[in-house]
Amino acid sequence: MNELSRVIVFATGKGGTGKTSCAANVAGLAAQAGMKVLLIDLDSQGNLEFDLGYVDKGDEGKHLVSTLLTDGVLEPVLKNVRPNLDVIPGGGKLDELEDLVLGRERRGEDGSILLANALKPLAPDYDLIIIDTPPSKRSALVMLALAAARWIVIPTKSDRASIKGLSVLADQVVRIREVNPTIDVLGAILFGMGSAATVRRRFAADDVRSVLGDSALLFESIIRHAEAAAGDAREKGKLIHELAEVVHNAEPWYVALKAGRRPERPAGSSLALCDDYVLFADELIKRIGAAEEAEGADLEAVTA
Repeated sequence: MNELSRVIVFATGKGGTGKTSCAANVAGLAAQAGMKVLLIDLDSQGNLEFDLGYVDKGDEGKHLVSTLLTDGVLEPVLKNVRPNLDVIPGGGKLDELEDLVLGRERRGEDGSILLANALKPLAPDYDLIIIDTPPSKRSALVMLALAAARWIVIPTKSDRASIKGLSVLADQVVRIREVNPTIDVLGAILFGMGSAATVRRRFAADDVRSVLGDSALLFESIIRHAEAAAGDAREKGKLIHELAEVVHNAEPWYVALKAGRRPERPAGSSLALCDDYVLFADELIKRIGAAEEAEGADLEAVTA
């Protein structure tokens, strides 16, 4: 097993498909389950700070840029953002990283391996490393992440534009295999699904088959459309399962009114959305375990 065998990249060819939300919530649930998790924000928008509530505590990606610029070794910038969860933040400084990668490539060097090299010494300290990426139009940063990854998870919607974006990402994966031949797609997850989920899923399975070659790569889980819960979570700096716990333990509205207080009721849809993320995280981790078990069996057969 190589050093980066537990690195997962959440990537997609289009913005607005839930990439950052999926990365943050899977990381938080895995950490709560006892796994030691490192979450890396490779997006210059740095929106993970809202999901995890570390607004104004990050470094805008300064550590990422300075480390890769000097061929150094990455370290967690924010430790124990949640128990078992460390973070290397992103932000506006990552625009400089894009220029760094492209500059090296203009000099004939392979800039895409910078993140992989900086991550290898740190990787053994973690059970899972999750990387959030920008939309594929920032291709240099996406290629950095893909070069460091063992697995890709693709949040997508079932509309035409999202499927086209999936095709863009598929092309990038083909190109990056020249430097990272072990990378593979773990699966695509349907995000923001509405009441017609069953019908849309059937069409999405056909689209995934046409782009990725196998409809089985579509996760059984879906993440439903729950705008109020998602907005509530980001406003409060809580992950969905944390918001759901607040809802579950909330004071009844009539008790607050009787005491002359204004009731505070987070979005009740967070309970159902929490179930979606829990099922997705469980399925994702099981897929990794099954793949590792199969790889181990294949290795034993070759060496027997």
